Amino acid sequence: MSESLRIVTGSEEAVHRLWNPESVAIIGASSREGALAWWPQRLLQQYRFSGRIVPVNPNRSEIGGLACVSTIGDIDSPVDVAVVTLDAKGTRVAVEEAAAAGVKTVVLPAQGFGEGANGGKSTEAEMLEIASAAGMRIHGPNSDGLANFASGAVMSIQPLLGKGVDVGRVAVLTQSGATAGSLISRLGVEGIGVRLYASAGNEIDLGLADYISVALQDPSVEMILTFIEAVRRPRDFMAVAQLAAELGKPIVVIKVGRTAQAAASAAAHTGALAGEDRIYDALFDSLGIIRVDELSEVVAVAKMHLAPGAAPTQNIGVMSVSGGQAGVLADRAAGFDLAVPTVSDTTAQTFEDLFPFGTALNPCDLTGDIAKRPELAGAAYAAFDDDPGIGCVVYARKELTGNVGPESATALAEEFSKRATSLAVYAMDGTVTEAEAQIYSDSGIPTFGSASELFTAVSRLDRFRRRVARGVSKPEVAATSTLFEGKHGALSDTDAKTLLTEYGISFPSEEIVTGPAGARSAASSIGFPVTMKIVSEKITHKTEIGGVILGVNDEDAAETAFELLMERGRSALSGGEPEGVLIQQQIVDGAEFIVGLVIDPSFGPFVLVGTGGIMAELLDDAALAPAPVTAERAREMVTGLRGSALLDGFRGAEPADVDALVDTICAISRLGSEHAERITELDLNPVLVRPRGLGAIAVDALIVMGEPV
Repeated sequence: MSESLRIVTGSEEAVHRLWNPESVAIIGASSREGALAWWPQRLLQQYRFSGRIVPVNPNRSEIGGLACVSTIGDIDSPVDVAVVTLDAKGTRVAVEEAAAAGVKTVVLPAQGFGEGANGGKSTEAEMLEIASAAGMRIHGPNSDGLANFASGAVMSIQPLLGKGVDVGRVAVLTQSGATAGSLISRLGVEGIGVRLYASAGNEIDLGLADYISVALQDPSVEMILTFIEAVRRPRDFMAVAQLAAELGKPIVVIKVGRTAQAAASAAAHTGALAGEDRIYDALFDSLGIIRVDELSEVVAVAKMHLAPGAAPTQNIGVMSVSGGQAGVLADRAAGFDLAVPTVSDTTAQTFEDLFPFGTALNPCDLTGDIAKRPELAGAAYAAFDDDPGIGCVVYARKELTGNVGPESATALAEEFSKRATSLAVYAMDGTVTEAEAQIYSDSGIPTFGSASELFTAVSRLDRFRRRVARGVSKPEVAATSTLFEGKHGALSDTDAKTLLTEYGISFPSEEIVTGPAGARSAASSIGFPVTMKIVSEKITHKTEIGGVILGVNDEDAAETAFELLMERGRSALSGGEPEGVLIQQQIVDGAEFIVGLVIDPSFGPFVLVGTGGIMAELLDDAALAPAPVTAERAREMVTGLRGSALLDGFRGAEPADVDALVDTICAISRLGSEHAERITELDLNPVLVRPRGLGAIAVDALIVMGEPV
């Protein structure tokens, strides 16, 4: 193993050896052209693997010009990798024989194991036990194999690789062999080669995180492209994602499926708001992982990242041979959170001089003059490059008469070779001419037929850059409260508020009463108006049974509300008796938000903030992040909400105490981090964010505890 490799998952040595073998055996090798069992040897020979290749087949004396042996045990020297091209039953036997023969790693393409419902998991467990006892590692099963295209070690059953794959600067590491093959083909069309490839399969031993760790540490690999169905080893996955951020190498992922939610049938609004795929979105965002939705977007991000020039930023300069398209692109950019800023006075003057019939704006219309002056595209790019407010230039081109297109492309390429600002070409016609395409390809300028894919690439890479710059550090936490030790289920209102008060959460003045006279007295003492709520550990959502009455303004109203709430409580409890009624100071000057926790069984605690109150789930306006969060991250969560406008003095209101809301988010995230093994759900809904300087007040609190550990 290379001494420079860092140990992150613990399997780096095995993966490094697997991608760099000196000898490969093919158990079940076939001479039948096109058969799956034919491909591993065919590909090793096609890619000129320099190590030893030994076909294992008792019924053949030679295959492809190489002498066969009858069994793996007949090979007279150590075997680094054995590719087993047999069915599930034959694979089980071959694993045992390979272990006995001292093979270091087996690659298992066969299906019919844990991915099915036929008891294959037990066979997987048997194979893993056999391999572990012998010190042998397993790749797969249910895998298309893996490849190091730089060394020719292509150990795969994937026929698409037979078309030829150029060595490049990316690693394609997936849990789906078919998807990987399609992605490699798409990359090839764009002239992007692949250095390392692995289809991880069922990951009964070596897994996706192991391959990512080693690929990231290859100095010739600049980014990881992956397709994930399920993160099977969350801690290792998070560790390698942090390594990627540290190295500044993007991981671009398509993630299908949904995380298992402890809050799937949640009592708390938080659980519903954090459903679907938001857990993964929040996790990926916190780690700097670039998530996209389809293969074309993976390729788009790769094209943009691998292009020469500085990393693109969200400030875009648009120039176009069509004034109409310039405006369209500016509008489209806004939909990807990209800015098309006003240019500096110096740049504006340059544009004035260049385009006497145009306007000195961004987006920039090159006007019809480009037909007579093809150098204008390069000059406009140079002006954008000189402007410190522009971090990426998009050139919208169409086919022009005569030789104007290639001449314009040449001028642009010449300027690009001398400058640093990112540049991308948007083909308004869908494609560029062959002559132009060659110029752009030779210069490393990426071209796109889709504005959406182009802006997806720019926006995702800009976000990656900012996440890496910010780092993935988290504040230190240490458990402080022991209040809920031994408790299970929903905490009482009193216990929940006592715990939350320890963490600095503020609540309105309140008192629990058990009779109408007490209601009159407590309401008068607290001060009108008051809110009155039924008190019962068995009633989780009080508003759904009419268990909350707002705007109680005098003692008589307090007595009437008490009687009504007790009656509704008895009805909800089928004759049972509520514990009483909570009389609470009514805050009338706060914007409503929700703050809560979701505890994911794989990835741990996440803190959530969203537009709150009874409309929380309907509005579906929430931000989620792994806990604990820093104040900076909490503020980003708040400002990213559509409802954040309520905090800015909406419709003449006083600006709200955002700092207090940020403090509340941080406190709840710390609570979740310190007690993730006990809390299953937590809601503060609503949190009333009062005018600046008056703080944030939690009106209702729900905490649900899991079984004691």
